[in-house]
Amino acid sequence: MRKFWLYVYNILFVPLIWFLFRVLSLFNSKVRDGFSGRRHIFSDLENNKKILQNGNKNIIIHCSSLGEYQQAIPIYRDLLNRKFNIIITFFSPSGYKNAKINEDRIIKTYLPFDSYKNVKKFLKIISPEIILMMRYDLWFNFLYRAKKMKIMTAIANARFDVHDKSWNIPVASSFKKCMFRMIDVLFAIDEDDEINFRKILADNSEIFKVGDSKFERVLQSVKALKTDGVIDPEVIKNKKVFVIGSSWKEDEDIVLPVIDKLQEYETDLLTILVPHEPKETKLLMIEKNILQNYENLKSIRYSMLENYAGENLILVDCIGKLLNLYSISYVSYVGGGLRSGLHNILEPAIFNVPVFFSNEVKNSDEDEVMLKSGGGILVENKNQFYKDIRRILEDKALRDETGEKCKMVFKDKIGIAGKIVNHLLEIKNSKKGE
Repeated sequence: MRKFWLYVYNILFVPLIWFLFRVLSLFNSKVRDGFSGRRHIFSDLENNKKILQNGNKNIIIHCSSLGEYQQAIPIYRDLLNRKFNIIITFFSPSGYKNAKINEDRIIKTYLPFDSYKNVKKFLKIISPEIILMMRYDLWFNFLYRAKKMKIMTAIANARFDVHDKSWNIPVASSFKKCMFRMIDVLFAIDEDDEINFRKILADNSEIFKVGDSKFERVLQSVKALKTDGVIDPEVIKNKKVFVIGSSWKEDEDIVLPVIDKLQEYETDLLTILVPHEPKETKLLMIEKNILQNYENLKSIRYSMLENYAGENLILVDCIGKLLNLYSISYVSYVGGGLRSGLHNILEPAIFNVPVFFSNEVKNSDEDEVMLKSGGGILVENKNQFYKDIRRILEDKALRDETGEKCKMVFKDKIGIAGKIVNHLLEIKNSKKGE
């Protein structure tokens, strides 16, 4: 089946995907950025030949976007200590642009468009020992060419989405199974994922249950966190700080009416709203919405806090502050679950802060873990959200009890990255000895 899908993919799918991306680039700035960012992939790699050929072995770590990159950090740090060169590849411009990497032996690049010619050239220049993909974002020619070149392939933090209906559609299922069966090693998050992957992969891949390195990354981030100066202590003094992180319009349509009503009863409530991608057009839209529709809310931008005059909503107009803000919050809401997929709910949880979220768009397992622990509270509609958050705000004992339950989420989560790296290298070395 692999040869069959190779021809079908390259004759039908690749031209179609290219055409669709080109059309989308006319209307979507992210897609345009993706095209422009890929123009100099090969010349940039040639300029990095000193790193690629410095005597150390090369490993590609592929991340779809910024979230997957964060999961990769504990893994690549371990690999750097073992004298590997790391080539971090991205599909998304938001991941590529926002990943701040300052290591001499790390090269950051886009993954090229998945044509056979592009992939062949890309892998020939890098000549990696191992390709490690974070969670998902598999590309057929990338995997096929790696198999042909006998490059070991693996997935870390692999999650089997039981809600993915494509596994039950014969043609789609056949194609997906073909791709997954080109993976040599798969690191599943939990026992259910391991069982489900074994069913579809049979004996094609080695499968290990090791956990999710995202938890370890959050723990590492907190250790390095500097909260001084994130906000003037006088602004938050005697306030119950409610941080809304990575919000989309769909989140704001639920949350803003609720906090507007809450303000009548909770006069010490201070909301800090951190929009997903705080572009000027987005910020102006939020400010206009608040001014026209919510009489109890008065907003000020984060960048203007030197002029703070008692406003009860701070609109954050920069990036890189969210984790710091979670550290000073009394309660939190994490966005994305109604639109693109839930953002990182572990970040407020690490500070023992109760976490509200919606999860209509499934993209992770952390929501289930948080709900099971009791530290997470599911938001289904405005009325239910109002009742739940008012209870949390009125009852400090309940708030503290809910926050304490977040601790259970991080129990036994240290060392996952080391397990992944150890398994990878042991398997690689054993294959050499065969």
